[in-house]
Amino acid sequence: MIRKKKYSIELYFIFLVVILTITDLIILYNIPFLRQTLAFIVFTTLPGIIILHALKINNIGLLKMFILAVGLSVAFLMFSGLFINFLYPIIEKPLSLIPVLVSFHIFLMLLIVIAYIRNEDDNDFFTDFNINIDLRNKLACAFYFPILFPLAAVFGTFLMNTQGNNAIILLMLFLIPVYVITIVYFSDKIHEATYPVAIWMIGMSLLLMHGLTSHHLMGRDLYGEYYCFQLALENYHWAISDYYHANNSCLSVTILPMVYYTLSSINSEYIFKFFFGLIGSIVPLAVYIIATKYVGKKYAFFSALLFIFQFAFIYSQQSSVKQEIATVFFTLCVLIFFDLKISLLNKKIILSIFMFAVIVSHYTTSYIFFILLVVASIANFFRGVINNEIVKRPINISITILFFTVIFFWYSQITRIPFFAGVNFFKATFNNLQNFFIEESRSTVGLNIVGKGLEHASIPNIISVCVHDTIFLSIGIGVFSIIFYKSYRKRINTEYFIGILTYTGLLVLFIALPFVSKEYGSTRFFLQTLVFLAPVFVIGVNTFAKIIRKPGLDIAILLILLLSSFSCVTYLTYYCYGIPASPDYENDGPNRDEYYIFDQELISANWLKKHAEPNSKVYRDFHASKRLSLAYGLNNPFSYDLFTNKSDGGYIYLTHVNANDKEVYSNYRISTNISDYSGLFENRWIIYNNGGSMIYG
Repeated sequence: MIRKKKYSIELYFIFLVVILTITDLIILYNIPFLRQTLAFIVFTTLPGIIILHALKINNIGLLKMFILAVGLSVAFLMFSGLFINFLYPIIEKPLSLIPVLVSFHIFLMLLIVIAYIRNEDDNDFFTDFNINIDLRNKLACAFYFPILFPLAAVFGTFLMNTQGNNAIILLMLFLIPVYVITIVYFSDKIHEATYPVAIWMIGMSLLLMHGLTSHHLMGRDLYGEYYCFQLALENYHWAISDYYHANNSCLSVTILPMVYYTLSSINSEYIFKFFFGLIGSIVPLAVYIIATKYVGKKYAFFSALLFIFQFAFIYSQQSSVKQEIATVFFTLCVLIFFDLKISLLNKKIILSIFMFAVIVSHYTTSYIFFILLVVASIANFFRGVINNEIVKRPINISITILFFTVIFFWYSQITRIPFFAGVNFFKATFNNLQNFFIEESRSTVGLNIVGKGLEHASIPNIISVCVHDTIFLSIGIGVFSIIFYKSYRKRINTEYFIGILTYTGLLVLFIALPFVSKEYGSTRFFLQTLVFLAPVFVIGVNTFAKIIRKPGLDIAILLILLLSSFSCVTYLTYYCYGIPASPDYENDGPNRDEYYIFDQELISANWLKKHAEPNSKVYRDFHASKRLSLAYGLNNPFSYDLFTNKSDGGYIYLTHVNANDKEVYSNYRISTNISDYSGLFENRWIIYNNGGSMIYG
């Protein structure tokens, strides 16, 4: 029996070697579709699986193993890519295909050997590989149905991009609430595995819906991040000296997309639009696992949905990819802190990997994470002193000092820019305290929370503010419930309670402090806090239902709030009121005009780059800068000016909206008719026109 088990383990590791070798050959022979598919799937999962086996972490459950495998694989790609990058100038193009593929193969083969040696005598090795989901006497369709959502997102965006037909996307957005209500209503008839499947599929479909809209990037900060990747792509080598900017210090938007591009040879924009969306879809699963420990699986489902139904999650690729990747690692750190039943040594090893990955992925997320570590480690230290006990905990003074050391080394000695940016950020925050009562110093979101600026707002906007204010109130009730009710307090361990209080305090400060809420963005930070506060939201609603003496209403209240939030962040409320707001399923409106980029606009920008005289002036509207910067980066040979009503040489670049809809945007939302700038076109002629964009000279 033991010999048979050993042979089974040998066959398993041989299978891993075969999969790795086949993938390498497919990449080398550049087999279409298989290269793009297998390169992403294998290198986003296999390295992490092997690392877990090498650490002898096997019996942790299939869902946890999958999430950790993805996180460790992405960290492996970043850190291994960084190591290979340091071989420059010994290797002229260290991040090109052969150096990357050979290095990864060697690294992974060594890890496979280590993993086999450590597990060859483990009789329980295959315990969690026995996937037995018995759907007999269960509602099987509830388990399989959500798989349709990502398919609908892909097909729906294709129809929208090519034909302007939004029927499939709207059908998907209608079916998601119906499906959620169905599995909650029939919760006693579904298999518990339905919850994580539903969470993953719903989250993935919403990310793909936005990510695949247009054939090009859609966002604001995203273009600066993409430019840093393009710099690395020029020489197949990353160097901070190429562009001293905080974005260029983040391996999440330099080394990581560079490695994916080298392995898959996919269109570079789709690494940001598609690959990173798939990676980000695991975060709600981690939130579900974390919440399960404190509120149970059914209510953890609601917690994960709260995380998904946030603007900052659905449009994460629009706001900041570097923060999206950093949030993946941050959430996995929290998962390691509070959930996994593994040895303290292995916990510290994995925790160190994820913490370092947060640091090299995004500076602001690292600084906020550091605040949590400081508060938690100090609290644990004094708790040990007061109770006169020595308990080894994953969050302690030593791990906090290590985290700070790496932050200081990476940000101040290697990349430098983020360190000084962080110092200037805190300096500006303190300097702006004098503007505490000045509304202009705060973000629009922060003002809307307290009802400011809604006098002339649309009904959907008012509904959105009311829904989100109610969610904030529910979280506040949940925090007080945990503090004052022992029945809730007993469920929460001390470290998680410290995290709840820390992030509640930081959330209040982020909303209240001038400059902070405006520069960083309250919605992005709120998403990070939900890793701790999503279960608190459920507890708050549960407490409210008990206060009104209707404890059975908590499910109904949760559904109403969550589905209302869903309709707001997907702009369905605006659609119902006839207000075009969605960039994904509407053909007009300010969001669509800003974010959706047509192929003709980039072709036109590239024509301008090739034929225009260097250092010439280019007149354009507010949104055109996205098209021009995507075409040839931030360092361009032109001088840009917004449309004026006078002609002063140079060129006029017209986007699709300018040329076809005759609209000109002077800022994000305000547009006027192009006829208002008739003076700009005097004595000029069309020198380029492709039907979707025009250039006057």
